[in-house]
Amino acid sequence: MFEVIDEKQNVKTVKILLPHEEVEEAREEAYVDLSKNIKVKGFRQGMVPKKLLNAIIGTEKVNEMIKEIVADKALDILYEDEKFQKENLMLPPALVSVDLGKTTNAVFEIHNYPEVTIESMDGEKIEVPGIDEEGIEEDLEDRLQELREQNVVLEPKDEKEAIEIGDQVELEYNVKEERENPKEFEIVIKDPEEGKIFSDLIGKKVGDTIEFEEDNGEDEKKSVYLMTVKRVYKRILPNLDDEFAKTVDNNVQTFEELKTKLRNEIKKERERFVEEGKIAMVLKKLESKTRLNISEHSLNLFINHVIARQKREKEYERALKDFKGDEEKYRNTLKEELVKYLKIKGAVEKLSSENDIKISEDEIFENAKNSLGYLGVSDERLKVMLSKNKNFYDRMRDEVMHRKVAEELLKTVKVEVLDTGEEPLESGVSVEEEEKND
Repeated sequence: MFEVIDEKQNVKTVKILLPHEEVEEAREEAYVDLSKNIKVKGFRQGMVPKKLLNAIIGTEKVNEMIKEIVADKALDILYEDEKFQKENLMLPPALVSVDLGKTTNAVFEIHNYPEVTIESMDGEKIEVPGIDEEGIEEDLEDRLQELREQNVVLEPKDEKEAIEIGDQVELEYNVKEERENPKEFEIVIKDPEEGKIFSDLIGKKVGDTIEFEEDNGEDEKKSVYLMTVKRVYKRILPNLDDEFAKTVDNNVQTFEELKTKLRNEIKKERERFVEEGKIAMVLKKLESKTRLNISEHSLNLFINHVIARQKREKEYERALKDFKGDEEKYRNTLKEELVKYLKIKGAVEKLSSENDIKISEDEIFENAKNSLGYLGVSDERLKVMLSKNKNFYDRMRDEVMHRKVAEELLKTVKVEVLDTGEEPLESGVSVEEEEKND
């Protein structure tokens, strides 16, 4: 049983009293460990008397070892407590102190996820981009060009013919200093302004060799490759006509039918994008309306945990590079992201509870399927991933819950669809709110 001796914001300070027998066990365990690891002439290993160990190690050091064992035992007691199991832990319990006095006790800090308060969003306005008809036509042209590229006909060119813009070229290459095991790759020749390799290849013929220098960055040595032209093809793109339409889609008979079908698909994609935009913007608005009741100590402790993990996994230095080595700036960015995460997490949990929003296992599975379906992951494999990988399961569940809460909020806010070319406020916060926040 633990006793709450202090509570401020999201942090509880608790005391665990340990029974006398637990303390004696800890004391014996400490002496046994010391005796096993210390060799003293005249005594068998593990049989060194306690008084002699105190004299060799020092009573203070021995007590520190006992305190560590007592703290572990206290932590076990804490985790087994049913009341503690109901705490909404944000971090593992943090040891504050251990007292080996008459009543041995250990004191821990419990950092729970913070409570949130949410301002009313009734009548609030969010802005989302409208569907750009000109953009649909541009996407249609791009889609048709992609289909032409996928159905291109390659006609071998004579070995004496020079390479031109639009040709497809097969190259054999290797690092200049390494002539063995050459590799092959294909490239479509573009305008020389799009890359030096194109200007180097234009005009060359089968059998010609070029040197190409690859820049690997300021700190790395540049790689020089020898490239030999093996084959050159003239690329013949199909005409955009009825025959082309029937070739790329068995369900249409004319080019106009193909265009109509593709245009409708693109429009549906853009409509889905608008709906996703509504979800994203209403959640941003929710974030701006949410206040956290959280200790600064909790935030700093959480960031320390993140950085410690990054250092263990050799990720910290790489992450710091993006901030030019400025550790304070990096910590501040982590803190900003953490606050955003905690606001949304707390607000979504609170609103889902207040509105009795439930999600089913089928909804979680469908979300996972939509998220990874493009990778060709089978249904059975997805089910295994959801059952075995808690982080993946939690992420899929959270996405569904975020969406459901956002859909509920969209019933209470005003959605303004912007004209083409207008940009919504990035934060989902009104100008008035921005000025108030300043």
